[in-house]
Amino acid sequence: MLDPPPIQFAVRDGKHLAFQSAGGGPDLVFVGGALAISLSWEQTAPARGLRRLASFSRFVTYDQQGMGYSDRMDLSSPPTLEDLVLDLEAVVEAAGVSDPILFGTHNGGAVAALYASRLPVRQLILCNTWAKLERSDDFPIGLPTELLDQMAERYDKQWGDGQISDLYASRRGFEPSSRYELASTSHNQLAHLLVLNRTYDIRDVLPTISAPTLVLHMEDNINIPAAHGEYIAATIPGARLVLLPGSDHLFLRNHSTAVIDEVEQFVTGARTLFADRVRTTMLFTDIVDSTALAASMGDDKWGALIDEHNERVHRLVVQHGGQDLKSTGDGFLVAFDETDAAVRCAMACQDAVVDLEIELRAGVHVGEVTRMGHSDLSGLAVHHAQRLCARAEGGQVLVSADVRGACEDSDLAFEDRGLATLKGIPGKWEIFEARRPRSPEGEAGAGRRGGLPTGS
Repeated sequence: MLDPPPIQFAVRDGKHLAFQSAGGGPDLVFVGGALAISLSWEQTAPARGLRRLASFSRFVTYDQQGMGYSDRMDLSSPPTLEDLVLDLEAVVEAAGVSDPILFGTHNGGAVAALYASRLPVRQLILCNTWAKLERSDDFPIGLPTELLDQMAERYDKQWGDGQISDLYASRRGFEPSSRYELASTSHNQLAHLLVLNRTYDIRDVLPTISAPTLVLHMEDNINIPAAHGEYIAATIPGARLVLLPGSDHLFLRNHSTAVIDEVEQFVTGARTLFADRVRTTMLFTDIVDSTALAASMGDDKWGALIDEHNERVHRLVVQHGGQDLKSTGDGFLVAFDETDAAVRCAMACQDAVVDLEIELRAGVHVGEVTRMGHSDLSGLAVHHAQRLCARAEGGQVLVSADVRGACEDSDLAFEDRGLATLKGIPGKWEIFEARRPRSPEGEAGAGRRGGLPTGS
């Protein structure tokens, strides 16, 4: 993926608030509340949504105090919601924002709403947020006290193992939720955030907001029911409500396209096709002589073999942190954030199918590509990886010079295979064969078939 924007700091009352900005256009400030947005820039799926927001705005994000790269809260004098509004003011000033569009989600929605009730804003967007969390006689849509108490106990016991994050957004297999939780905040900070979020009440503020307001809510939100979004939209004069399909509370992981479609339409008056350029490592695999094998085995046996091959390869892709984007019938296109993981995965896949009496060849390249939805990549770099795979023999992993350079600090070894032309790609290109990790004696491991060295 592309590098996240650099971290900068706003300072208020001695506290450092980490913020980032990217893109150009109207100033759009994302108020994520008790979310470590700086870490979202470093995760594959959320970062794509953030980059899209930066494609039509000067997009500013920041970590609330106690979260991510911002300073921790002083628990001897813990912040109130009013303090968090002052923090937002400090970020707006430090980022040079003069006519903000505020986009608040989670408890950041309350912070953005309070700001908009007091200071000029161009537009206000509220997504999956609440005006009052706890149920009371005059607020029957709130959550029961017993449920909030149970959640507080669960946070105390389970924070850091990934289960809490999974409550708010269904997890893709390659997203490290446990590490995200631990990096987001600590247990003692979290305890105060829970108290703050369940006790604030901004119902009397909502009717005073005059900025054009868009309220978005996932219609099956399992954490904050859609009734909360409906209440906010009905209480802010002239607000427009859009209910979107989905049950996640944190939309960036799985529902960024639908949410940001509405945001872009509201901010710019139009929706555009987003070409997401990212730097990634691509692995192509292919079964050697697959056509001849299929003809000799017959459709039924060949189909059973392919199913077994696919299951084994998919399992290893997940274990190595990859995302299998597309099946080619007798192979896969897989994307990785870590280049050495792609090479290791290729070799593990080759090992895994030996008993099936088939051979895999593989090609690995790293470069910038365009993401096409959730299941495909396009660009010359994709063709580069595919051409390397086509040149490989059974049991070989051929890689580009860029891959070799990216793995320089790993224990992988590479053997120079000279310069070659690749069909459809101008010029001549250095090609290397990946070898197994160096042994303790410093020698690269041997290959598996015919005494030839093969790679890992």
